[in-house]
Amino acid sequence: MTQYLYRSGDPELAPVLLLHSTGGDETELLQLAELLLPNHPVLAIRGRVNENGYNRYFERYAEGQFNLASLATETDWLYDELIKLAAKFELDVTRMIVIGYSNGANMALHMSLVKAVNFSTILAHHAMQLSEIAPIKADQLSQTDIFLTYCHNDPIVSDDNFKHLVENLRAAGANPMLYTENTGHQLSNNEIFGAQNFLQKLEKSHNHPSNGWLVPRV
Repeated sequence: MTQYLYRSGDPELAPVLLLHSTGGDETELLQLAELLLPNHPVLAIRGRVNENGYNRYFERYAEGQFNLASLATETDWLYDELIKLAAKFELDVTRMIVIGYSNGANMALHMSLVKAVNFSTILAHHAMQLSEIAPIKADQLSQTDIFLTYCHNDPIVSDDNFKHLVENLRAAGANPMLYTENTGHQLSNNEIFGAQNFLQKLEKSHNHPSNGWLVPRV
């Protein structure tokens, strides 16, 4: 049975999808969502893979060594569950703002590439390149705004891996905003402030509040 959390909000605001890190669950990023996007409807789905008691979205053999068969299977599963739950709660997936951290950020970006999910925005905190899979279409992420964070002293994500990820996203038509610092693999307050600034700039870039992205329709 799929474990998830749904919190209703202003139906005129873009829905938020939360994807947790290794060992997290559907509540892990709820406080962050409340800080960044208050009053938005929120859907959080727990990964169904259990790694020694830790929740994940797909299996791995070791740190940075992923089971690509599991990745494919679990990507299909998460996509199917997302579509079902979005229909149940009347959420528009194309307007979704995804907040993912580590394992969840990996899944958010990978799902966008291989399932061609047209999310509105992805905040990918400490993501990494998972495989050599090339984008399906050169423009498939051209309509998705991406905030991508990285730390040069991250013990999990190497500089080369992050560079590969950025190249792959750009090849798919994305123009990610990169935020870098030196605080390891954990979420930092400065990183969260960076995400706030990114969202505020996106809001200002929209021509009219009737788009219903961050502000209610008038």
